[in-house]
Amino acid sequence: MIGAIVPVMPSMVFLLIALWCFSKGSERFHTWLYGHRIFGPSLRLWSEHRAIPRRAKFETLGGIAFSVAILVALTPGGSTLLFVYSGINTVAALFILSRPSSAPESAPDLTHSSPQPA
Repeated sequence: MIGAIVPVMPSMVFLLIALWCFSKGSERFHTWLYGHRIFGPSLRLWSEHRAIPRRAKFETLGGIAFSVAILVALTPGGSTLLFVYSGINTVAALFILSRPSSAPESAPDLTHSSPQPA
């Protein structure tokens, strides 16, 4: 829930970690999170198709750009931290952009499907 509350923290990373942990430890919570009204569709889209919705891409890339801009403003020029942080964020942005934004057309609609029991 930290990622959903703190503006610059990416909530999807925490949700994916929670989903993985629940899949190993609690089938009840895994099924609940996977079928959640708000979080479920994005989690199913990632889990089944490795796709990131267009809105999530836009928000994430905006957050990355904002955090890099803040670091540039607060860090002395030529700082190693600035170059390392910018490099890591560039790789993250390229990964996000390389993912599809939706499921293949032949795939079933994941927005209204119920979770499949394991």
